[in-house]
Amino acid sequence: MNIMLKKYIIYPFVVIALLVASSCDEEFLELQPSGASDLNSAIQNIDGYRSAMNGVYSGLQSSNYYGRYFILVPDVMADDVKQNAQANRAREYSDYVGFSEHFIASGIFNTLYNVINRANTVINAETEVPAAVQGQKDQFRGEALAVRGLAHFDLVRIYGQHYGFTNDNSHLGVPIVTEFDQDAKPARSTVAQVYAQVISDLEQGVSLMNEVQSSAGRMSKEAAQALLARVHLYMGDWAKAEQLASSVINSGKYSLVATDQYVSGWSSQSTSESILSVFFRNDDDNGSDALGRMYIVEGYGDYLPSQDVIGLIPEGDVRLGVFKEDENLSGALGSVRMDKFPDPATQNSTPIVRLSEMYLIRAEARAMQNNDTGAQEDVTLIRQRGLPTADAVTATGEALLDEIATERRIELMFEGHRLWDLMRKKQGVSRTDCTNLICEIPYPNDRFILPIPQREIDANENMVQNSSY
Repeated sequence: MNIMLKKYIIYPFVVIALLVASSCDEEFLELQPSGASDLNSAIQNIDGYRSAMNGVYSGLQSSNYYGRYFILVPDVMADDVKQNAQANRAREYSDYVGFSEHFIASGIFNTLYNVINRANTVINAETEVPAAVQGQKDQFRGEALAVRGLAHFDLVRIYGQHYGFTNDNSHLGVPIVTEFDQDAKPARSTVAQVYAQVISDLEQGVSLMNEVQSSAGRMSKEAAQALLARVHLYMGDWAKAEQLASSVINSGKYSLVATDQYVSGWSSQSTSESILSVFFRNDDDNGSDALGRMYIVEGYGDYLPSQDVIGLIPEGDVRLGVFKEDENLSGALGSVRMDKFPDPATQNSTPIVRLSEMYLIRAEARAMQNNDTGAQEDVTLIRQRGLPTADAVTATGEALLDEIATERRIELMFEGHRLWDLMRKKQGVSRTDCTNLICEIPYPNDRFILPIPQREIDANENMVQNSSY
């Protein structure tokens, strides 16, 4: 039997109450199954659906997911971040010497599949509810489908080479897990198959969700559409990416944060441009395991912003406000720290998708379809939000695409996007402000993705390891 997938994936259905009570994902991972796996005994009414969905969102908070490592690792593998001398968390991936027994590789893998089967609990339950609350059941199932799609998308990005790595995308992705099977020894699906599942889940989620969410802390129809826009961008389906980004932009539910509120907005749980975020409360934050603690001196301070990205931001741009001076830094380490997550002791949100990304997705999609005027308008909007006196973008062709890429890099810095953007554009990592063991990582590279955990390889003869691990 597949020990890892059995322990972490197959058995969540019987522990719904414990799942919701546990605000820390690591604690949930230690729970062992206690009996039957009948979904209808786990979810008996609409309150059961609600509780199960709370457990799904709790899983997203894990320090192995949006609480820290899923955002941190791809950033330290790219060129916006440099390493402090004392760094001892994620250092192996920053220096491209990761290995299959490493705790981060197993932690991300196990946690994301845990989230998937928490979502499967909701999706596959066949509990009948009164007609008066059928709409609520549909909403919860829609949210669960969209989260399952997100988790599979995140897994295939970090354990599989990018979409387009092979012409037919037949290269290995990750196992697709959609239902309970205690005897399963799942093989890795192709990247094409995983992307098809992701799109199916997100589209089904859009069709089922019918409620206007009161906050960005829960999945919504617009959040699923925003994620679909990102997926189609990665696929190079420019028309679909533009259409979906426009749907979110034109929904009227979001607006860009004003220039003078941009920096202070990072201290808020959400802003007017928050489409989907992972929320934390004071009683369930990650404490010392928070993402922000990896950057600030009051935490671990393992990682610092590189001049490679700081140097792209023009003087007077409000986005320079996410950096703060540290008089204790000098020499190759520079003089500033990144402060985009300013209070990690009570870190109250991690953004998954923001409105500014929708404008940048649409700009790139429009440019790739030779709609230079539309692309110029979108990228100018983001640039002038940062610096109102900046000139409007007038470049065309390849120069316009370069402008969009630069603006995307600045606007989304330290939110876990940079490595994926380099990979999908078939570009290597070039660290000119480098404190790592390795400063140039050419494309293609086997080490742009994490290893499948060794325990999973050992337990499942159908599982194949990534090259170079």
